[in-house]
Amino acid sequence: MEELKPILALDVGNVNIGVAISDKEHIFAMPLAIIKRDGSEIDAIKNIIEEKSIEEVVVGLPKNLNGTIGPQANIVLEFLEKLKEALPNIKFVTWDERYTSVITHKMLKFQGIRSKKERKIKDKFEALFILESYLEFLRRQKREEES
Repeated sequence: MEELKPILALDVGNVNIGVAISDKEHIFAMPLAIIKRDGSEIDAIKNIIEEKSIEEVVVGLPKNLNGTIGPQANIVLEFLEKLKEALPNIKFVTWDERYTSVITHKMLKFQGIRSKKERKIKDKFEALFILESYLEFLRRQKREEES
């Protein structure tokens, strides 16, 4: 049986990229980092991928509520193309992230984290929720294959 590797998740925004990572068994997801969109973001992502032995990256795709691709999703897809060029051996998966910002806002508010601090940390928690929903999808898929 081949050894599993952690999965990385990216929440690509205009200013920052939230990053989350799973454990090797794909059970837990943890917030990892926030990368500034300053021109060095592809190198920063590359470094994390190499350092953590990542083979699969889930990229949140912010679809419109009706499921269509809007301007923000197009920005993410353009960035994804650059990532694929820079990292041709990595498997990239887009993942519908329509409600992650709402879930993140409610979770941080519930934790008592106010808007000023929330702005500083929300991106990595949005990546966390993208990754958690993707891991749940993988577990469901595995259960269906086994039954």
